[in-house]
Amino acid sequence: MRALWQQIHADFERTLTLHSSHTQFEVLRQEHHILGRFVDVTAVLDYLHSRDGAPDDKDQILATLVAAAQTRRGDRDVAAAMVWLGLWPGLDNLYRRLWRFFRNDANELASEIAGRFAMGMQRADLSRIKRVAATLIANVERDIRVGLRRRWAEAATHEELPDPDEFGSPASKSSCFGLPAGTDPDVVASFVHRVLTDLIGSDADIVVAVVMMGEGQRDVADRLGLGYDAVRKRYQRALARLRDVLGEI
Repeated sequence: MRALWQQIHADFERTLTLHSSHTQFEVLRQEHHILGRFVDVTAVLDYLHSRDGAPDDKDQILATLVAAAQTRRGDRDVAAAMVWLGLWPGLDNLYRRLWRFFRNDANELASEIAGRFAMGMQRADLSRIKRVAATLIANVERDIRVGLRRRWAEAATHEELPDPDEFGSPASKSSCFGLPAGTDPDVVASFVHRVLTDLIGSDADIVVAVVMMGEGQRDVADRLGLGYDAVRKRYQRALARLRDVLGEI
């Protein structure tokens, strides 16, 4: 089930065992003072994964490696592999958080994370990023969740077109929300939010975030600056109110 994801990890580990990678790392050590204190690649990764060391120091190491990975030099591959493996615990946690949305195709999730992370690393503007690890991983999660939200919204508005001879123009077909098929997903999300707000009040924010955007309740709590228990209870109460309202219609 995690075969492709594990293969990605194994490929980067294999890259760093090559003799050429050791040579390239020596070049990086000589050019970047912050890497000079590490005897080899393994020492760098062990430090990044440990609880020791200041977060700012680790962030500077990652920024140095990302900058090297963005160049066209020969050592960019080893730098990129070190960023991947240095952030692997966070990336693996991301994989686990999103897996429930890709149960039928775990390889798609692995490909999504790999592609978006590689692109994010290449496009990262280090002059504007304060926390490299958090920013790179958060951007990948955000982009995947946006894609999921759009996919779900499109599925919610899509219905099979009628036979033109029986029902008239296909363009007149609408969704169960009364919106035309193909309506922009953001419009659908906004519409659903307004409907739910009328029905259950301000807790519509939480319901839309969890149900339509696929956010976990803990993620919603962190984003809103609320306690997890408070969000969990508000979400449960909102669903109960929604069931009551729909039962009266």
